[in-house]
Amino acid sequence: MENQSSAALSSKEGNVPEIEVKSFLSIYMHNNNEIANGYFFNWDNVPGNESLRLISYLKNDLNIIWVDNAQIAKINDNETIRVFTSNNSLEFTLKNNKTEILVTIDSHPWYNWEIRQEKGKILVYGPDKMYKSVPNITKRNYLVYDLSIKNNGSKNLDFKLSELHIRDGDQIFNTTILDPYSLYEKRPYLEVLSTSKKETKIDDTTLLPGQTINGSVIFQVNSLYNESFLLMYNETPVPSASFEKSIEALRTAERYNYSITFGIPPYNTVYSNNSFEPDLEEYPYIWPNWVNRSVFEFLNEADSENLAKSSMENIPQTEAIYALKVIPERNITSILESDTTSVPPVNNFIVVDDTGEELINTSLIGKIAILNNQTYKLYSDKNDIPQMNFSNATIVKISYFNDYNGARFSFVDQDLILDDKMNIVVARWRRVQAMS
Repeated sequence: MENQSSAALSSKEGNVPEIEVKSFLSIYMHNNNEIANGYFFNWDNVPGNESLRLISYLKNDLNIIWVDNAQIAKINDNETIRVFTSNNSLEFTLKNNKTEILVTIDSHPWYNWEIRQEKGKILVYGPDKMYKSVPNITKRNYLVYDLSIKNNGSKNLDFKLSELHIRDGDQIFNTTILDPYSLYEKRPYLEVLSTSKKETKIDDTTLLPGQTINGSVIFQVNSLYNESFLLMYNETPVPSASFEKSIEALRTAERYNYSITFGIPPYNTVYSNNSFEPDLEEYPYIWPNWVNRSVFEFLNEADSENLAKSSMENIPQTEAIYALKVIPERNITSILESDTTSVPPVNNFIVVDDTGEELINTSLIGKIAILNNQTYKLYSDKNDIPQMNFSNATIVKISYFNDYNGARFSFVDQDLILDDKMNIVVARWRRVQAMS
């Protein structure tokens, strides 16, 4: 099935749209903010940038599975938050001048909840405040597909988002209303998330004959992207001619030693500017100079191990985001474009494909490494970066954020261009490091 074209599938089954995977984004997130902060959610931020926090608690901590596909709305003049599907509902209602809260699930009262007004905010605390005493990390993985969907038939086609799912062996993952971007709006320098957040989200729609729509769909899955994931529309696999190239590019990007391109080892510590093997005695003052899978996994494991050793009275706050976007097989051109609206004016590094679509657009450049005669030349002065053209190139965008109790606070953004032989021919890198 993987070798068939999506157009061929459409012609065989008239009710199946032609679906093309234009790119995919894999996101890993963890945090223990809800434990460190204690509260369940901020009333003003649901629906909004704490909807993910609310849904995660209900599903992962209280085992209310049906919320995965639920909608969230405020009703009764914003006095009630309703989480609901066609078969189930859960409501939070403010009472007695917003000093008490009534929680009901499927019309049955749910006791031992409370609210507090702190600095003008209404904070909802869970039953028996159970979350404040468990120093574990909540981990989530998301997969976002950027799709082009076309009706090749002669009749109107009703496209249903609920008919899209991911199969991984015996497991099925449906699309989700959870927004992996909204919780991290305070991290604007994570370029993979900030640019993907602007993409149009696909919803249920009716496609006229010959009509095409473009947009993204989100799945909450159980791991970072792997080649066993199979995108399905009903019982029909959605093939991708670029699938093998995308996986190969992802593997190359995650396994590559970027010391070769950027000229610095993977770690920076409080005692040494450069380190290939950081001493755990320096923990947590270990920052990533750049990121690949091994750097990401080392810091994750170190944070988890040290969090487990923490006392219940002093739980460190930790958070990490690791996002990778793969855009396969495009004919691309890179240019430098002056933005005179900025003060002072800046040069943006822009990469477009042959349709004019912008795939990279950033003025935040630490260094750019360009492969020439089997060696990399580093550019830090934007004015010297040459224009480049590549055919059938694949772009991999990587963003990483890590915070361990403020002692380690770092961003890393990387853009990679791989040629049709999977050589990294251009690498753009920027990092931000801080400590308390």
